[in-house]
Amino acid sequence: MRSVLLILSVAAAYALLRGHPDLWHPIIRVCLAVSALVIAFGLWGRARKPSATLASPARNPRLLDYLTVGIAVLLVECFFLVFLAVAPQKSEELASSLDQIIHEESYRESTKDPDESEAPGVSGTAGSGSYISGWLGSGLGPRSLNKNDKVRPSNRPEVYLFPKSPADAQQLLASERFLRNVTLATYKDGTWLPLTTIPRTLSANDDLIRIPDRHPGKPVTYEISHQANSNGQTLAVTIPDFTSIKLPTLRETAPDSFRLPAASAGKNSFRYQATSLPFYFDKISSPITPGLPPAPEYLTLPQEPGLRAKIQALATSFGPPSRKSLLTLRQTLRTRFQYSLEINLPDDADPLDSFLFKTRTGYCTHFATATAMLTRAMGFPSRLAFGWSGGRYFEGPNLFVFRAREAHAWCEIYLENHGWVIFETTPVGRDEGTASVAGSDETSPLEDFESGINPTASETDLAPLLKVATWLGIGAAIALLLALILRRPATVTGDQSPALDLLPDPPNYLSAFRRACQIHGFPMPPGRTLRAHLKTITAPHFTEELLRYHYAVHYSDEPKNRSIEKKLLQQLRNWEKEIS
Repeated sequence: MRSVLLILSVAAAYALLRGHPDLWHPIIRVCLAVSALVIAFGLWGRARKPSATLASPARNPRLLDYLTVGIAVLLVECFFLVFLAVAPQKSEELASSLDQIIHEESYRESTKDPDESEAPGVSGTAGSGSYISGWLGSGLGPRSLNKNDKVRPSNRPEVYLFPKSPADAQQLLASERFLRNVTLATYKDGTWLPLTTIPRTLSANDDLIRIPDRHPGKPVTYEISHQANSNGQTLAVTIPDFTSIKLPTLRETAPDSFRLPAASAGKNSFRYQATSLPFYFDKISSPITPGLPPAPEYLTLPQEPGLRAKIQALATSFGPPSRKSLLTLRQTLRTRFQYSLEINLPDDADPLDSFLFKTRTGYCTHFATATAMLTRAMGFPSRLAFGWSGGRYFEGPNLFVFRAREAHAWCEIYLENHGWVIFETTPVGRDEGTASVAGSDETSPLEDFESGINPTASETDLAPLLKVATWLGIGAAIALLLALILRRPATVTGDQSPALDLLPDPPNYLSAFRRACQIHGFPMPPGRTLRAHLKTITAPHFTEELLRYHYAVHYSDEPKNRSIEKKLLQQLRNWEKEIS
């Protein structure tokens, strides 16, 4: 029973430390978890009543003793709170550093941005070594499909979205949420590259840069905040597709990929307002037909003949280009393929071929790439978009927070009379990019961001909690030290020493005999032998067997016999009961 209670307590503590229930404050969850573990281990460690006489305390517990134990538990809880707030981030950094040392080849830098002359300092990180996060610092660099890496999403907040009004917030809450950072069009040897175009500069008119509406629908107005890219130029982050943005200039270095102007002096972050008309495949009610490709690259399939033939054959099985064939494609990817952040393929394997026709396992970039190639084989121009999806909504500040773990890639197809449309095929239950709503008492990381700090550690801003826990821990440590000094027992000497009474005799049967004699009114004085004491009392018949066994074991070096000792203990217990 004690073991069952321990298992249940450990499970409850684990659930509390994992953040459940969401509405409870982190301090409450940590304190309850530690208390449950302390109580469970205390009960689990209690043994059954022993048959031997145990040492008794020199005095009964006092109020100061209970206070000392309480302060010690409080100190442990403060330690747990600080440890759980700091350790995850430090552990993640240490693990990343060790992994980079062990698998150095997976972190090699990619080639330069093909538009390096227009975007100096912007370089991408090859997907073979990049994690699912980091779009802000990747620029227009190539993105490769991972072959044998374990993607470890970070919990670092990266983008903050402020709806302009409650109506805008409700519109976002009622639909899928995507933030686009960059689009890539050319797929070659497992790597996506931006479409090479002539860059153009967009200038503001009346403080706004306007782009003609490309879709019907209800506009949503919002503000975007994020850190500047310390490695080079920073690309704009917007809801697809924006119709206006409040900036003096924008530099379009690739289709729907816009470079922001330099940040103001002394600032390392951006904040700008935009209006978008988000448009998704499921919103289209009219017949669906492929549009004329804006560039031939949007219909290009892999160069390897065998892979290209297999992709075309699979696309043909979905039927002619139509809404039905696209729905069949999406259903196939969502039900027959498995989402996983762990990829393990041979070095010479083609990641797209392996995903589509062998392992059928991958994450968003694999699903989006497969979708883009299959829709191209069906006649639909397509491209990949990289950004974020989902986000966590905080009702108090009316804010959506997109963390690094919500970085996402998806496919966009080009349709007649509609333009580029989001066509999402990654399974809904994926580990990253899942929308959520914060609890009423959960604080957002907005305060640190507005002060110029990029929050990194946890689901909520734990800086105030760490201060409270630190001071509380210091106070608890001082109180514990004082309590230990105050409760120090007085020094005893000579006959006052309780040592003789506190030390039990090792043999259980002899201890049971002494206890039985005590109950019958014949206490056995310290130092008296068993034979001498039996001569002074009226002992039952079995004491002869007890005396013979005791002297045989302790003075004749005969081995102990558990069955005899068990029999003697039972007889002694029966003798005890006679007095009652």
